[in-house]
Amino acid sequence: MQARKGESFLHGAFVLTLATLITRLLGLLYKPLVARIFAPFDGRGGAVGLGLTQVPVTTYQIVLSFTSVGLNVGIARLVAERMALGDAHGARRVFRSALALMAGLGLAGAAAFFLGAPWIARAISPEVLEAAPGFRAMAPALFITSVLAAYRGLFQGFQQMTPTAVSQIVEQVVRVGAGAALTWALVRVSVPMGAAGFNLGDVFGAAAALVYMLILSARRGPALWHAEQAAAEGPGTLSGPALDAARAPGAARRDRLPRGLRLYGRIFAVAAPITIVGAVVPLMMMADALFVFRALSAAGVTGIDAQEQYGLLTNVFMIANLPAIISTAVYTAVLPALASASALGRLADARRKARQAYRITFLLGIPAQAGIWALATGIYRLIYGAPTGGPALEAMAWAVFPIMLQQTTSGVLQGMGRIGLPVRNFVLGAGVKIALTALWTGPHGIAGAAWATAVGFGAAAALNLVDVERHLGRTLQTRSMLWKPLGASLAMVGLLRLMQPYVPPGNPGLLLAIAAGAAVYGLTLLLVGGVHRRDVAAIPRFGPRLVAILGRTRLLR
Repeated sequence: MQARKGESFLHGAFVLTLATLITRLLGLLYKPLVARIFAPFDGRGGAVGLGLTQVPVTTYQIVLSFTSVGLNVGIARLVAERMALGDAHGARRVFRSALALMAGLGLAGAAAFFLGAPWIARAISPEVLEAAPGFRAMAPALFITSVLAAYRGLFQGFQQMTPTAVSQIVEQVVRVGAGAALTWALVRVSVPMGAAGFNLGDVFGAAAALVYMLILSARRGPALWHAEQAAAEGPGTLSGPALDAARAPGAARRDRLPRGLRLYGRIFAVAAPITIVGAVVPLMMMADALFVFRALSAAGVTGIDAQEQYGLLTNVFMIANLPAIISTAVYTAVLPALASASALGRLADARRKARQAYRITFLLGIPAQAGIWALATGIYRLIYGAPTGGPALEAMAWAVFPIMLQQTTSGVLQGMGRIGLPVRNFVLGAGVKIALTALWTGPHGIAGAAWATAVGFGAAAALNLVDVERHLGRTLQTRSMLWKPLGASLAMVGLLRLMQPYVPPGNPGLLLAIAAGAAVYGLTLLLVGGVHRRDVAAIPRFGPRLVAILGRTRLLR
């Protein structure tokens, strides 16, 4: 299936990256603002209040993974497959069945979250029992977000990423505004109530995004499906003997879509492994909530001190996870694109798209990790107004690239139909993470938990890489994807170290260092031939202009 309205895989990835960048930047402003609201009331610079907000958030993300996230991506994959084979009616059946299923699961999850709040909080740790109001505040968001995810999955299956991107921005803007206002109003009652106000902002944000998607779907109405049917029957779709070959035994899908309960079974068969992979980050954070508190307690750190340390750990993970907006967008865009190519038996096309996904991840992930490591203390001070989390962020920086690579390679494997492999690899990586968190947190504090996160994600990513090479063929090109970005990143870090004695202290000096480092990385990468013409051309709107400008330098390959 060709991308609709000319929205190619790379274009869709860039659109989602831009939208997620906007939402993450709002989040970067949001948490420090809320920390300052909490600061006069918790006596720990807001770390205790933020720590209480994150306990329900982490649990919410895990539950949401099972009520919507995996099913959302499953919808995208199944819709993409059906449309690639000209079956718009089957794609519509998939969406309607999944929407009913996700609404039911979301409602059940919301009820369990609300009624079981005290027991869930106590099961995590007696130290965070005060987070129970936050669980109740977030409960309605489980139902709303599950329905919202169904509509996002529909448009992603059509390889239209713009509706998802706009809905993400709407959700975050409303969430930030409502959450900050509610935190400010309720923290005067108590710090736990202020944390619940923060969590309630998620309900308002999800509701606003759902209203946007419902209005968009209503405006397009039947014309949306008619347009997709026409595109599916267009010249880019297989027909005749070629289509028969794609439908032959051993092809990526069955010819006839099952009905009734068997259709739900097929949706679950596709979505269940994706659900587990989609829960990677929240499950890793839940491991921290479960094991970090216990390890700190064994080391004599309890009560409000333990809550402060956990708050710092969640803060540095949020910073280290910021570059993952790129790999999240790549994951979302590459999965339906590869599903279409696999459904039609286009192995070479699938391999080309996987390489494009790899290139984006390596070119941007390696320098992001190097930059955060080199400027850890300054970055933490810039965002949170204090240098206390600098050492922990320096340790967590080693998780930046492994997180991104794990996401991208999972999307490639799932798009190929090998949906169980990322699950197996994640379970192994999570086991490594949990074991090392228990071993390293006691002697090394939260820095030990950060290193454990890096090793766990690294193990899962490495196993995914091996599986992609085994099933898709030669996809990883180490010279252009790994060594050139790594060399340019080392040049960047070397410059930052040389500049350190001469850069003025404070935020202006940090921003100057970031700009200089980015310039050196980009220039070095161009000089060694690490940037391809198609990489730049895929940037929405500005790509062709940049290609024309850089083309005159003869540095683009």
